[in-house]
Amino acid sequence: MKQKKKKVYKTKGNVQNPINLKSILAILMVLLLIGTAVAPVFSETDESIQDLPYEALLKNRALQANSVKVNVQGDSDTQTETFDGYYKDFIEFMVDFAQDNYYKDVDKQALIEGAYKGIFDVLDQHSMYFTPKEYAAFSTDLEGEFSGIGAVITDGPEYVEIVSPIKDTPAFEAGIMPGDKIASIDGKDAKGMSKEEAVMLIRGNVGTTVKLGIIRSGSADVLYISIVRAVIKVETVDYKVLENGIGYIEISQFGDNTNEEFDAAMKSMKEQGVKKLIVDVRNNPGGYLTSAIHISDYFVEKGKEIVRVDYRDESDQIYRAETEKTDMQLVVLVNEGSASASEIFSGTVQQNKTGTIIGNLTYGKGTVQNMVPLTNGGGIKITIAEYLLPNQYHVDKNGVHPDILIHGVDESEVTLYNSFIPMSEKMSKYRGEISLNVYGAQQRLKFLGYNLEIDGLFGAGTEVAIKDFQKTFGLKSNGVLTIETVRALDEQVAKIMTGELDPQLDKAVEVLLAK
Repeated sequence: MKQKKKKVYKTKGNVQNPINLKSILAILMVLLLIGTAVAPVFSETDESIQDLPYEALLKNRALQANSVKVNVQGDSDTQTETFDGYYKDFIEFMVDFAQDNYYKDVDKQALIEGAYKGIFDVLDQHSMYFTPKEYAAFSTDLEGEFSGIGAVITDGPEYVEIVSPIKDTPAFEAGIMPGDKIASIDGKDAKGMSKEEAVMLIRGNVGTTVKLGIIRSGSADVLYISIVRAVIKVETVDYKVLENGIGYIEISQFGDNTNEEFDAAMKSMKEQGVKKLIVDVRNNPGGYLTSAIHISDYFVEKGKEIVRVDYRDESDQIYRAETEKTDMQLVVLVNEGSASASEIFSGTVQQNKTGTIIGNLTYGKGTVQNMVPLTNGGGIKITIAEYLLPNQYHVDKNGVHPDILIHGVDESEVTLYNSFIPMSEKMSKYRGEISLNVYGAQQRLKFLGYNLEIDGLFGAGTEVAIKDFQKTFGLKSNGVLTIETVRALDEQVAKIMTGELDPQLDKAVEVLLAK
């Protein structure tokens, strides 16, 4: 029999190979394992990060927010808004990434709240997110009472700054001044702190002490001031009738109860027949827009514009006086601590020409914020508009310029006062002499408003100023710098610095009595 030949099958470009399929798969598996083991040697990137499909993750995943119900406290009545939203979870991804990859343990909630804060930090210094604890502390500022030192603060470029101490509070009595910067709180560096963080550290139990490191203009060293915390009652209106029959109303801030308190003050003034009135908003940091409008209504002609609120995408909202103007001659006292709602009130009086503004240039805050309480107990404060005074006057960054400029005790006066040399020589000084007592007397006389040169030389101008001072304060008017005159100069300057004497108030009385 013929033996059959094996057939050989040829194809173009391919040769059938009888290798088993299982063998192929086994070889591929081995190669895959080798590649997985070798890959980290040639790359510094973590393999778990390599495997993250970033774009797909961000495009395909979305986090549906729960229905959020918030109370929006605006410039008018409280309203409730409900909204649903979808948030791509890029923030969630960033938080998880930081928590998973940072070389130390990180609290996730702290990262989330940090992300929230960052959103508002890029807007302006007045917009911010509050944690539940911060919001609870902030909410007491304009309502009821709290335990603290009694100072209104704001965010500064590097340090939290004092806008103003509240009258008759521990901060006021300890000598805290507008413009002071808080460098430390109980030894903790306060550089870069937000005002909310500072408030949390400054407030505490009644009777306990907080030590503030203060940077004050003109002082090379940090001043350390210990202040005992007390219950701070936010009573915003104080009033009385002065001996000359002029009414005096002081508004410390525009808070929850200010409208009712001011109405009571005005009722008392009318019952006592007051026709000339001083309203004092010095060191008043502001408050509610509605309160500023309510009080302005007393002193603006019916139908005239009080303030215009300029929103980004909406029509301007114009507030006008709705009642007849009160028949009183008015002076408003302001200073560098008068801000926001204080500037609406004083500015609209000035622009409508219904009163005289006396004092220093005001702070210059002309934006409107809304507070939005959140369901987590926190809150959002966000700038929603700028307010404009009548005649399209922009208060923001400009302030209200007084009609009559009279310097009170501000940063510059404190700096000047601290530079006064002591008058310790025990002998009288006469015209023609040069001495430290003469130099110190010239400093104090200039501070009190007398016109003379400060050079230490007892010249004709100094003699005239000393004679005028002696006559004014009941001393023997001989132009000699006696020890009695030295003592009187020190006393008068000290009275101004402590607020016992008030040149701005004196000028207000003078203006009203002349009308």
